[in-house]
Amino acid sequence: MFRRVWRAIDELGELTAPSAAYRLALQVIFLRAAWEPRLLTRSPWDFLTRAAAEARGNGRFGATESVLSEVWATAGVETFVQLGTRSSIRTPGLSGEADFRLAALITAVAEAESVEGMFDACLDRYSHQLGRGGDYCTPRSVAGLMAGLAAPRADESVLDPVCGSGGLLVEAARLVRAEGSLNDLPRVYGRDIDAGARQVSAMNSVLNSLRGDFGTGPTNSLLAGPTGLSPDVVLANPPFNMKNWGYEELVGDIRWTFGMPPKGNANFAWIQHILSELSPQGRAVVLLAEGATAKGMGGAEQEIRRRMVEADVLGGVVALPARLFPHTRVAANLWLLSKDKNRHPGWGRTSRRGEVLFVDARRLGRRTDGAQRHLTVEDVTRICRTFSAWRGDRVADGAVAGGGADTPVEEPEWCRTVLRDEIAECDYDLTPSRYVRSRSETSVRARGPAGDRYRGEEVRRELYDRFDEAAHINRRLRSVLGEP
Repeated sequence: MFRRVWRAIDELGELTAPSAAYRLALQVIFLRAAWEPRLLTRSPWDFLTRAAAEARGNGRFGATESVLSEVWATAGVETFVQLGTRSSIRTPGLSGEADFRLAALITAVAEAESVEGMFDACLDRYSHQLGRGGDYCTPRSVAGLMAGLAAPRADESVLDPVCGSGGLLVEAARLVRAEGSLNDLPRVYGRDIDAGARQVSAMNSVLNSLRGDFGTGPTNSLLAGPTGLSPDVVLANPPFNMKNWGYEELVGDIRWTFGMPPKGNANFAWIQHILSELSPQGRAVVLLAEGATAKGMGGAEQEIRRRMVEADVLGGVVALPARLFPHTRVAANLWLLSKDKNRHPGWGRTSRRGEVLFVDARRLGRRTDGAQRHLTVEDVTRICRTFSAWRGDRVADGAVAGGGADTPVEEPEWCRTVLRDEIAECDYDLTPSRYVRSRSETSVRARGPAGDRYRGEEVRRELYDRFDEAAHINRRLRSVLGEP
């Protein structure tokens, strides 16, 4: 649909850093998209497109990039998206042919029949092609799942302490809109260490009619400490297994109420930071690498998990399918945290004190490109409805699901409610497959921490994935070699 725009981005990326080409493209797409519904008070879009056309017509190099910089400085954008100083929105310096290709990109965006969905599609394409480490966008299906599990309301505030492109905040607002709130939306706050990501997040919020607060500059949330905003909801996808997170500077920090996080891994630094941010009845959904549920047995991580379970701040854990993220094969889990699991509007109609819901959703997901997977709408709905039922919330048909406080929730090969005593027997291993039983085991009492009965199934699934991947590689090789 946007093939000409993608080609222009790729051609610009041949002469400058590909990430810089995408950053420029997002700025250009934003300026057109914001101009059409008059979101900006003084739009420079016509001026920008005329400058690009002149540069291309006369072969003038070195003009288009400076025009784009001036556009951002004079359009009233800084105040509108709260980006602060002019220097924070300057484009990377281009010269010669690269600037000429930027003019071609502006023209391609200008001549597109519609820019509806182009900003999101550009983010998806960037993440798929260049995403690595912490520099990627949370897939929209995963972002929608996280927002659905948190279930923010129009009168609440939502924080993402590592907001990236702002996708989690946008999905939170979209969910509230889908439930019928057209005018009142959650108050959204984003913080990020990267100035460029902060800019993208701000643009994303504007295009979705959000009045987001993204701070006064780039922010390292772990080093900066709590914002003091006391949000009702936190949604976060911090970098997986981050090593250099500021251990030395943060030894003895008051946030480490469950224990000092290990030096070489920030997973439990993020968890405890997020808990310190939440309001007294707040809740959070955090995406972490799979290893956080069981890594460090007998060490600091196990001790932190123990204290979290005993303090009853863990609501649930969802094991997600592998290969949902283009930048890594590391499997991931969603952690649902809550400061108060008693019955109240932010939690639900059923108290779940002393209980944790484990969901094994690894079988879900549909294959897309090669071994890559994505969650379908049906997958997201199923997971969200399971937790809504467990909390006693109203579900789509208007009925109150989940039963009373004493009603056990167990569905073979899908989910199970587990009491704290059983988690203690399993040495505070929080891997969902330790607790979710197979159909043949539903009548058998769960055993202790070894969990051997799950190993065969896990190995078999992994083997099938390897077979599928090998078959895909074989087909590609035959295609390259011209074999039938």
